[in-house]
Amino acid sequence: MADYRGRFGQITNAEIYLGDNTLVGLAKTFKMPKIEWKTVDIETLGQVAVYKAPTRTLEALTGELTMSSVDPELQEAFLNPTVTHTLQLHKYVDVNGSEGADLERSYTLVTVIQARFFGHELGESKNGDAEEQTHEMSISRLVQRIHDSNQPLIEVDVFASSVRNSSGEMWRR
Repeated sequence: MADYRGRFGQITNAEIYLGDNTLVGLAKTFKMPKIEWKTVDIETLGQVAVYKAPTRTLEALTGELTMSSVDPELQEAFLNPTVTHTLQLHKYVDVNGSEGADLERSYTLVTVIQARFFGHELGESKNGDAEEQTHEMSISRLVQRIHDSNQPLIEVDVFASSVRNSSGEMWRR
């Protein structure tokens, strides 16, 4: 088991790619979806408390991307809700311990999603303010892994009805 005492990680950079590794260097924030299973309440006679058991169904996977500048080609693509886009987020995490920067434990967390954009906040027009646009998305596939590993930390594929992690399928059929 890994020793996490005195170990702190911080995001030092993040890059977002669209499709086949086209760098989208205009993103300000990228809100990842919440992984949350629907639950069923189990309550039996004499039971001391109600128990919430997870079902095999996840709540809707939604996220948000805020662009700090508007690229007309991206704007056109994101405003079409009928097209699924593949996005990658490469999040660089520097790990620090009691001895300083721990470069051996520092890593890049790669998240790949397939999403359709369904909501758009086109921003406010005020003289002197930076341009921003926020796009809400519905996510049909998410894979998260450490950059040099083929094992997913989590993989959710809505259309394949599959949820797995590095140990394999979570809900055996």
